[in-house]
Amino acid sequence: MSRLAGALPLRKPWKICGSLHAPAAALSDSRVRGWFMLDSYLPTFVLTVLYLLSIWLGNKYMKNRHALSLRGTLTLYNFGITLLSVYMLAELILSSWEGGYNLQCQDLTSAGEADVRVAKVLWWYYFSKLIEFLDTIFFVLRKKTSQITFLHVYHHASMFNIWWCVLNWIPCGQSFFGPTLNSFIHILMYSYYGLSVFPSMHKYLWWKKYLTQAQLVQFVLTITHTLSAVVKPCGFPFGCLIFQSSYMLTLVILFLNFYIQTYRRKPGKKAAGEPPAGKEVRNGFSKACFSAANGVINKKAQ
Repeated sequence: MSRLAGALPLRKPWKICGSLHAPAAALSDSRVRGWFMLDSYLPTFVLTVLYLLSIWLGNKYMKNRHALSLRGTLTLYNFGITLLSVYMLAELILSSWEGGYNLQCQDLTSAGEADVRVAKVLWWYYFSKLIEFLDTIFFVLRKKTSQITFLHVYHHASMFNIWWCVLNWIPCGQSFFGPTLNSFIHILMYSYYGLSVFPSMHKYLWWKKYLTQAQLVQFVLTITHTLSAVVKPCGFPFGCLIFQSSYMLTLVILFLNFYIQTYRRKPGKKAAGEPPAGKEVRNGFSKACFSAANGVINKKAQ
């Protein structure tokens, strides 16, 4: 991140998010040239493969071993992600305000240095998706295999790769909105799970029941904001808008699928207050659904 190249001229944005026919550095936004892990896709790809392998190999390794507690590690991890989310939320609000960002549609070049400031924060957002791979690793080490759902792995792996593309080709402008909302949601989530480690705090954690609703609202608002730039274009790449809306729609579908599977089957057990094995209910959603969609570590077993 030492070379911020803010003074270099900006290449014309591509109509789609990138190209497979030329090196990333030759096509990417010149303002992010030289930033850590952005000039080549290889590090992002390799780390994603290692993430997927660690799940498979880790489960094999832990199969005949005792689950680890990791209480102290998880406390530090949750509060660390909370603090990073606070920084990203504050900086995204301040930088977009400084650039006079238009909420309906914001292009990639008109805000000058404020655009570079937004891009710096979004780099941290991209990097935070690598850090959040630890969500799954902790599940493996604690033998919480029921939490490692398709949605959980899909969300974690895809976000890290998608945000590499975003940082290379659309690192500011309209891209700021989703991370702003997500940073706010992560403050609520990770602070809740960090505080829930302490029994004396349980009576003060009143926002638990609103977390899953907030996540769904986040998806809908992000899709709405993205499509608003299609209705009233401002020069932001059209293909990227369609791709982002489509991706967010997959999250909505998968999240709702968990809800339907958890609450529309086995009504006898639910009526008796007995949730299905491995799926303790949290405010209308299973633990697996909640953790998969949000990348949250469940602390109940501690």
